[in-house]
Parts: sequence; C-alpha cells; structure tokens
Amino acid sequence: MPDLLSTQKMRALAAQLVGDELVVFPVRHHSPACALQLLRLFADCRPSTVLVEGPRSFTRLIPLLVHGQAQAPMAIYTYAVGKPGKAAAVDAEQADDAADESRRAAYYPFCDYSPELVALREATKRGVPARFMDLDFAEQCMLEADPEDQEAMSLLEERHYRRSAYLQRLAERLGCRDHEELWEHLFENTAPALTLREHVEQVVTYCHLARCDNSDAELAADGSLQREAEMAWHVQRALAQRKANEGPVLAVMGGFHAVAMPALLAQPVKRPVLRKGSVSDEASALIRYSFDRLERLNGYAAGMTSPAWHQRVWEGLLKLEKIGRGNVARLRTECALAVLGEIALELRDKHHLALPMPALAAAYEQVLRLSALRGRQAPLRNDVMDGVVSCFIKGDADADGALVHAVAQRVLAGQALGKIPAGAGSPPLVRDFEFRVRRQRLKIDDGEPRRLVLDLYRRPEHRISSRLLHGLSLLGVPFAVRVAGPDFVLGQGLDRLQEHWEYAHTPMTEASLVEASMYGVTVPLAVANRFVARLDQMHADGQGRDARAAAAALVQGCVLGLHDHLTRALAQLRSAIAEDAGFASVTSAAMSVGLLWESREPLEARDLDELPAVLRAAYERAVFLGRDVTDAGAEANGVMAALAQLRELLRSTAGGSLDGSLYWQMAEWLYRQHRSALIRGACAGLLYAAGMLSADDLGVALSGHLVGLVQPRDAVAFLRGLLHTARETAWQQAEVLKVIDQLLARWDESSFVASLPDLRLAFAEMTPRETDRIAEAVARLHGEEDLGGLLHHDLSEEQLQANLALSSAVGEVLVADGLCGGRG
Repeated sequence: MPDLLSTQKMRALAAQLVGDELVVFPVRHHSPACALQLLRLFADCRPSTVLVEGPRSFTRLIPLLVHGQAQAPMAIYTYAVGKPGKAAAVDAEQADDAADESRRAAYYPFCDYSPELVALREATKRGVPARFMDLDFAEQCMLEADPEDQEAMSLLEERHYRRSAYLQRLAERLGCRDHEELWEHLFENTAPALTLREHVEQVVTYCHLARCDNSDAELAADGSLQREAEMAWHVQRALAQRKANEGPVLAVMGGFHAVAMPALLAQPVKRPVLRKGSVSDEASALIRYSFDRLERLNGYAAGMTSPAWHQRVWEGLLKLEKIGRGNVARLRTECALAVLGEIALELRDKHHLALPMPALAAAYEQVLRLSALRGRQAPLRNDVMDGVVSCFIKGDADADGALVHAVAQRVLAGQALGKIPAGAGSPPLVRDFEFRVRRQRLKIDDGEPRRLVLDLYRRPEHRISSRLLHGLSLLGVPFAVRVAGPDFVLGQGLDRLQEHWEYAHTPMTEASLVEASMYGVTVPLAVANRFVARLDQMHADGQGRDARAAAAALVQGCVLGLHDHLTRALAQLRSAIAEDAGFASVTSAAMSVGLLWESREPLEARDLDELPAVLRAAYERAVFLGRDVTDAGAEANGVMAALAQLRELLRSTAGGSLDGSLYWQMAEWLYRQHRSALIRGACAGLLYAAGMLSADDLGVALSGHLVGLVQPRDAVAFLRGLLHTARETAWQQAEVLKVIDQLLARWDESSFVASLPDLRLAFAEMTPRETDRIAEAVARLHGEEDLGGLLHHDLSEEQLQANLALSSAVGEVLVADGLCGGRG
C-alpha cells in the first residue's frame, strides 16, 4: 500500500474539522457510535447553526421530522421527472445535451440512531436553526452522465465504502468479512470509550482510506465533487452569517465528503449552477418507513445491517449516558443474550422447532468465546449469527438451516414501523386514491381485512372497481389481492363471471402511494405512466421481440382500462409477432389475442378493430414456425401445448375466420415427417380427434412405434404425445391398450424401470375419473370385471420388501428353467 496517510497527517486533518467557529462532523449514516458522539457534542456546546447533508428542499420537512408525534423509522421520499428533449447543464455556459424523459425517485431514511436525525432533534430542542445543505435530488440526477429510469434509490448510498480496496484489505487483516463488520469492530464496539477528538480522528482515517480509491474524474462523474461544492458553499454562507459571540457552525455530513471540506473551505467556493428547466415535476414527502425496508440484506443500500440490533444497542447506550456510567461491554453482551433468546423463542413457539435450553446456553457461550477469540471487547452482530448457526442448526447450514437463518435475520432486522405526525398532509395521489376508493364504496377508515366480489359482465360500476384495483397492483401499492376469478392476462378462469378480492388499508398502503407519486398526481395518470414505463422497459430489455410478453402487455392495458394507450401496445405486438421465432411464444400471443377478442365486453375493449388482423398475423406466423419445432428438453411440453392451443383457437369464436387448412396441413406434415416421436404422437392425436386419422391407421402407427424396433424411450414418447392431444384414445380405443400391454410384456425389468418416468408423464394429466375408465378397460382386456383394490393399507413395509425379494427369487428360477421367455 502506498504512503496514503500517517498518524500525524490524519490528526492534522481531523483538527481542521473541529474548531471554535466550525465543526464539520463526519458520520457514517445510521451509526449509533456517531450519533452518540454527536449527542455529546451538543451537550458541550450550543451551535449557532446546524447544517445536515441532504437535499436543501427537505428543510421545509424538518418540523415534521422532529415533531413530538413523529416516530422513527421514517423516510423522506422524493422524485423528479425530466422533460424529453434537453438535459440540464452544470454550468450556465455549458451546452445542453439531448436526453430522453426520465423518472427518478429516492429515499432518505431516518432511524433513532441516525446522526442526521439526532442533529435535527437536538437543534430543535435548543432552538438552534437547522437546514439541509445538499443539491436537490433533481439536480443530483442531472449530474449523472447517463441517467436511466430505475427503481427508487437511497440518497445515503455508501458504495464508496463497499467498493474500497483499502478497506477490504484492512478488513481481511483484522479478520472481518467486509467493511460492514469492520466498521462495527472499529467503531460501534468502542464508541463510548473514545473522546470526540479520538472518534473524529478514527472516522477521518477510515473515510480517507475509502476516498483514496477514487480519482477526481470518478468523483466528478458520480456527482460527488459538485455536491461537496454545494455543501461547502452553504458552510461558508453560514460562517459569514455567524455572530462573534455565537457557538460554532455545525455541519453534519458523511465522512467521505467531510474529509474534502478543509481543502474546499480554504478559498471561496464557486457554487454549482444547474438549470432545472428540464425538470417537469419534482416533489418530496415524509412517509412511514420500517426496519425491514431499512435492512441492507433486503436491498437497502445505506447504513448497516440489522437495524433492530443497533436500535437495541442504541437504547442501552442512551441509558448509560443518562446515568453517566456503565459497562458498554456488558451492555452488548446482554443485547446478544436477549437476541438469542428471541430467536430461540420464535423457533420454538411459532415454528415448533425442538430447541432445548442447553442449545441456547451453548450459543451464548459460543458468542462470548468467538468475540474474545476475534479480539473484541464485546460481541458484534456477526458473532451472534455465528453462534446461532453453530448451535441452533442441526445438519446442513444451507439446507436444514434455512428456517433458522430466516428467523435470526428477521429478529436482528426487526419489524418496527414508524409514524408521521397528523399535520404531514397527503400528496395529491393519496387524496385521489381516497376519493376513488370511497366512490366505489370501499372501506378504508380502518385496517380490517375485507372481501369484495365484482360482477364484471353485468355491473359496469364493478368494472371501474376492478380497473382501480388492478391499477393499484401495477403501481405496487399493497391494498388489494385478487384471490379468484378470471385472469385475462394469463387466460385462466375465463368461465368465471366474478372477481374475488381481499383488501385492507394499512400504513404501507399510504407510504406506497406516496412513492408512486412520481408517476402522476391521480391514480389513472400514475397507472398510465407506469404502464408506458413498463412498455419502455420491455423494449429496452429486448422483450419487444417477445410475442408472448407483448400480447400480455396488450391484454393488461385492457384490464387496466388504458384504451388510449393500446395503439402503441398493438404496434409493439405486431412487431414482436414478425420478429419472434419461437413457435410456443407466437402461439401464446395468438391465443391471448383471441381471448381478448372474445372478452371485449367485460374489458370494454369494443373499439379494437385491429384485433382480427393481428390475430390472423399471429396465427399464420405460428403455423409457419410450427414446421420447425423441436422437442428439446424443457421445450417439449411447451411445443405440445402450443399445438393443442392452435386447435382450440380454431374451435373458438375468435378463430372462426382463420384458415384452418393451414394448421391441419402443418399437423399432417409433422405427423409424417418430423423426426421426434413425441411430436409425431401429438400430431397423431390431433388428426385422430379431428377425424382426419382413422382408428385403424392410428393403431398401425401406435403398433409401429410401441412394438416395432424403436428404442423404448421413443416408443413411450409417441404414446405420451398421443395422450397429450387425444387422451380419450386410452379408454375408447381397445387397440391402444392392447399395444401398450404387448409392449410391457416384451420389456425386461431394466427397460421398464428406465421408461417408467416417461410412462408416468404420459398418464399424469388424466383425471381420477379418466384413470378409473382406463383401469376398467385394462381389466376387460384381461377378462376381468375390475382390477380389484390397488392400494393395500394392511401391508407393512417389511412385508412389502419381503414380497419383492420373493418375487425376484421366483423370477430368477423361472428364467433359469426357461419358463419366462427371457424376462426377469
């Protein structure tokens, strides 16, 4: 490692951050250690102004954040919508670059031990003015070289620490698995024992290491330099406004940015100039948040894992600070024991896992010994997890321990859900949602789960409710779940006239509506924009050539009532039909279009005059592709299903105008020419069921495959294909069972066992009634009335094994005496 730093150098840098006029307090987001040191700083001095890293437009939300009714975890949700055309420039002189319309969203989460929230609460308690000082979210989006639509991100993302090679080397040297464990090992475990100066020096060193992995060009590309210039400008402005007899300006920011402040503040800072003319809409709102969403293991990008673990430690630290004494090592040890107890209790009571008290005692002992072995004063989160894995799991840690892992992670993460004050207000989308659901007579004044039945064919007002609920599902709003009824997108249950829903209004419903506000201020507008965004994403991901996906999108647009947006969906479907080379995919698209044509009434899609032409194009394309189908691997079932679907399409009302001769010519060709016995069998069944193949010809073909010289696997494949498309032959045609009986008689035991899986597949789709009919036909074939009882409950496993051994011995004797025709 190059000479990146020295003790003297880091102490000098830290000294520049803490002075009489200015304190730049470096933090790691959601760090109890940093929050504790910040509390001590407020106890020692009264700042003149408090500046916090975060979009400056969030300042108006500070009264809500620190309100007495507010309860963490909370988050500020923000979004920005860019106009199509021109993008913003960093400097006024910089030329505008072309950019497509984009929708971006982000969270800024807070928990009780977030240093930023601690700073705002303490400032409010002391009457100190506080504000945020970073670029607005829309401005941060402008700084990205190639902005793209994406899921909501975190404004406290800590990728620089995660990607630091120097921190990774340090973690390896200290026996830590990653920078997450490294931070807890170096800072959280020793937090109360350090002075403010020592803490700042160590944080500065840690963050300086991470910064050394990044060049100025990289920091400019991700917007870090511009954001730091904005924050430095606000710091200088606050210093200029500070009076001589006041306390220092306190700037709370991520340590990665804090280490750059001394150099920036040494001279007047040029504030970044960003034009927001390309932003068509932006807004922010305070929403409820939860620990499970804050958990890094669930995808959250900032802060630390296991928020409930750190919350437990934080509350203990506050108690120790209040009494002015206490043993921190003992506190963390007690937290570890409490967490182990909660995990064990849930495993025993909820999941009925046999977990005796000695296992809990052994896990506690393991945690203490592991932390001591690793040179720690007290247990860390990973020590607790290691103790759980080694003492609570009996068997393979990945297989048998899946439940234990899940419970342990859930206990460490926690389920806490925050609250926001009543005066927080509701964004327009939330108010529009409330208006629309009440207009449809849905009850949302409490969280009670309710059931809803919608008659789509006879009640137009029920169709409105259906579109509303489907639209909320598209937006990802946890409000209602369809539990029964027709699924027009998948083409299932279309014989049902009613949709059955279960719904309940929960805190997460409102939070998700706030998040969906980036798509529009009303539910119909948000749903339409989300649908268009999905079409865009399909095209970007290459699904624009997938006929099945394009047809599903068209049907979904109808289910959502987005008839004004169907022109584009139809165009994408036409293009996909022409480009998709998959027989099953194009056939599925044809079926979807046919079902949509027949479902125009409940979906109110009566004006889709192009559907017959699109259906004809999909059908003819599928027939063209059908001659080249294969039965390779997992595609076999899809090919057989597609062949049967085209037959059903021709039988339907929508398929009445299609040229059926094209399909039957394809089926005849596949039956005569295709190299796959499976496909030949499926087409034989189709032709027989349509009266185009006589019973005698079917018997000859079946006999040729099953009794001829073909391999057993190919013989069973033909039978499987036949029964897939014409299952009735199994009990209607005596010749079929006769040939199967001859085949089984000819096979030796090894051939039978090898072909048994395919035989089971051939008969797997039979209903119980059809299976009984086949059994009756088999009995008649052998001159019996029935096969008798096929299942004997009065036979033990030992008797079964003894009978099998006896049968095997008798078989060997018969073969030896030449009485079994060579069969075993």
